[in-house]
Amino acid sequence: FPSHDKRGIMSTLAEEISDLAVRAGAPDADLTILAEGNAAVLDAAGDRFLVKASGVVMGEATAEDWVWVGLSKSVEILEDAYKKGRTPALDEALDGLLKSAVTPNGAKKKASIETLVHVVAFHLLESTWSLHTHPTPVVALAASTEAAEHYSGTVFPDESVICGPIPLYLPYDEPGLSLGLGFYSGAKRYLDDFQLIRVVSLITLYISLLDYFFCIQN
Repeated sequence: FPSHDKRGIMSTLAEEISDLAVRAGAPDADLTILAEGNAAVLDAAGDRFLVKASGVVMGEATAEDWVWVGLSKSVEILEDAYKKGRTPALDEALDGLLKSAVTPNGAKKKASIETLVHVVAFHLLESTWSLHTHPTPVVALAASTEAAEHYSGTVFPDESVICGPIPLYLPYDEPGLSLGLGFYSGAKRYLDDFQLIRVVSLITLYISLLDYFFCIQN
């Protein structure tokens, strides 16, 4: 970062993630359409992260379209759901957490319903940045009746080096706590099965919708 001042770091992160979103949301990138897709960046020292506000179009994102969400509180909700299952109380806690999010300038905006997907990237996969997109070729494969077979292994040598031994294949879950919990549970099994501490990137499949989820570690 160009400055160690806390406000400077906040501003830099918001500007950098806006640039990432605009690039990912550009029509010629073919990664997202309208308000689909998401991105997030971790501020580990502040125990929080910036994530896209609800309804924001990736290709039009500005620094004020990102909101701060507490990491520890997000992890607490996820781990409670993992241990006890989804409950109305936990749904309410997540909704309250998303509604309490604030922009870098302190304005309240609700965080994306897919926020917990990024929490898994930060908490389990030790990532500092995450990008969630819907590339057309990937979605097309998901629409195939043989989608599960397509993602039962790797095709190219570098795929296994960068993405892991096999893609993480998951069933559909409703956006919100269910989606976050599904990804959390699946990622834990993946890490246990393959004895991997860090995963650079992985592909997640939700029945008729295949998402590409890219995580970056330090």
